[in-house]
Amino acid sequence: MNSRQALATLIGLALLLAVPVARLFLYTVNEQEMAVLLQFGSPVASRTSPGLYFKIPFIQEELRLPKTLQVWHGTRSADRLVDVPTADGKKIEATVWAVWRITDPVQFVRTLRTVANAEARVKEFVRSTARDTITTHNLAELIRSTDRQMTYTLGLPPEMLAQAAQQDSTPAQAELPDFVVPPEAREPITLGRPKLIDQIRSSAQRALAQDARSSPANPNSTGRGIQLVDVGLSRIEFVPEVREAAFNRAIALMEAIAIKATSEGEQRKQEIINRAQAEAQKIEGEGKQLATALRGQVEAEIIDAYAAAIRQTGDFYRFSRSLDILKETLGPDSRLILTTDSQLLRLLKQLDPDPATPPSGTPIASPAAPNSPE
Repeated sequence: MNSRQALATLIGLALLLAVPVARLFLYTVNEQEMAVLLQFGSPVASRTSPGLYFKIPFIQEELRLPKTLQVWHGTRSADRLVDVPTADGKKIEATVWAVWRITDPVQFVRTLRTVANAEARVKEFVRSTARDTITTHNLAELIRSTDRQMTYTLGLPPEMLAQAAQQDSTPAQAELPDFVVPPEAREPITLGRPKLIDQIRSSAQRALAQDARSSPANPNSTGRGIQLVDVGLSRIEFVPEVREAAFNRAIALMEAIAIKATSEGEQRKQEIINRAQAEAQKIEGEGKQLATALRGQVEAEIIDAYAAAIRQTGDFYRFSRSLDILKETLGPDSRLILTTDSQLLRLLKQLDPDPATPPSGTPIASPAAPNSPE
């Protein structure tokens, strides 16, 4: 091995040993984190800007902390506010969230040490201040922001609600009837949800600052190195018992609306049926009246025709009618005892007597027998 190869080998070994050796003396910080330099476990310096920094090996070590905003969301069942009574006696469940960040890494490490401890502290103060604020205000203040008109939509079309308003309300009342206006919508709003959330945030920030100043371990501390940026209520709902009662009330409300709509439909149906029957009866009556008039006119014409025929035929018509009557009344097996004055036999009286026939009641003489003596 010549000198040049030996030099290359030494340079390669130096480069291989440079990386682990450099990690003992140097460390980097990126844009999304900050570092605290610990000496024998105690913070001595902080690095909040990205770059390459030096440390004493085996004596100092870096503790990396997040520089970005941290979000805590109380979605777990253990973090939700349960059975919180409002000022008007409503029991609710609320889900609270908070946004915080580390502002002083050295103070943060001295008081809280870890991110988990800081999140637990933020959760404690946010939940307590949120509970205190909720218990001192009505439910309407928590769920509403303004006094704007609020109604149950219930999937009903606007024209049905407007029609219900015209039928069930007076000009002095609201535009919509009571059965579509929830109780919370009738209460006046003095603060509203945004201002109450501001109260929760400011109260939590003050409580967090006072707790840091009154810490027995750090009597001269000015804070815990964290800042509460924002808080909020992501969900508010009734407890299961009240929720079930609210669902039952909504079901009863829907059934009442359905019954009302059904009754109105039946009423309109009956009105349409009655109107159609009245029109049908009117048309039928007009038809019957017209038919009666035509029938009477035709019968009058028939009677006039009969009268004209009778006037023209005279005795022949009466004779023909009498023969028809006699034909119908006198059959082969008929036996009648009538006088000559009967109307049926009046024609017999009008006939001329046969000369060969003696009158009635005249005795007929029998011819003399031959060879009889005179």
